[in-house]
Amino acid sequence: MVNQDYITKNVTGIIVLYNSTNEILDCLNQLSQINFIIIDNGKCNPDLITKILNYKNIKYIKAKKNLGFGRANNFAFKYVKTKYALLINSDVKTSINDLINLVDGMIKYPKTGIAVPNLTNNENKNIDYLEILPEISKKFINKRPNKNYYEQNLIKGDTCISFCWGAIMLLDVEIFKRIGLFDKKYFLFWEDYDLCRKLYFKKIPLVKIYNSKARHLKHQSVKKNIYNFFIIEMYHVYSSYIYFAVNKDEGRLNKKILIYLLRIFSYLMILNIKGSIKNLARFYAIIKYKFNL
Repeated sequence: MVNQDYITKNVTGIIVLYNSTNEILDCLNQLSQINFIIIDNGKCNPDLITKILNYKNIKYIKAKKNLGFGRANNFAFKYVKTKYALLINSDVKTSINDLINLVDGMIKYPKTGIAVPNLTNNENKNIDYLEILPEISKKFINKRPNKNYYEQNLIKGDTCISFCWGAIMLLDVEIFKRIGLFDKKYFLFWEDYDLCRKLYFKKIPLVKIYNSKARHLKHQSVKKNIYNFFIIEMYHVYSSYIYFAVNKDEGRLNKKILIYLLRIFSYLMILNIKGSIKNLARFYAIIKYKFNL
């Protein structure tokens, strides 16, 4: 029977931090019944780390350098001794009862590699919908979204899906290790797509458990500043090139370089600093990808 005691013995939480906000404290408080492994990638406020270290159920590891999301999680798995691992962002809130329902779903559907909860936003409104991997999107080419896209695609029950966001995932540790963990070539972003792609082509189920809920405060796990904004925008683009194995000599990349350069200076002229930095990040993503920087 899946109960709180079973969860404590069979689930290890993993959180990766970088320049983190205090949202992690709420996350830890709501799941205080399980043990956590926290990988600190750097730039966190010392006062926040002191508060984290006061928790008795935490193994805190300070990385020597910023490992990125995927590598940090892979490193944490060296210390996981339980059957399941809960990968969770510090801006995700859930309860022990929702975690129980998530584990119960893993047991209910044998050989499941990943189970994920139904997501809501800060106003407790359902924000979940069926999203598919790019590799199989052609199967749905005639099913283009319209203004009722979210309403038409809301999850209504346990559903086998092809993709889930990396914000919160309950992993079967044995299966996760067997498929090779996260791919090291992804520093940030698109590693969840890559992981789901592995499961899909190995025919390992990925299931969304409807009666398990989690609240995702998007973009609240990392402090907001110009540097972080640049990094986020840059890696969103850079990692997508890796995922799709874009030809580095492809003409459209050279065309985009010119477009982004033009936008950088155009936005500066109208004093739109955020727009200029966003295009600078995209410009650098192409340069980084083309020249292996």
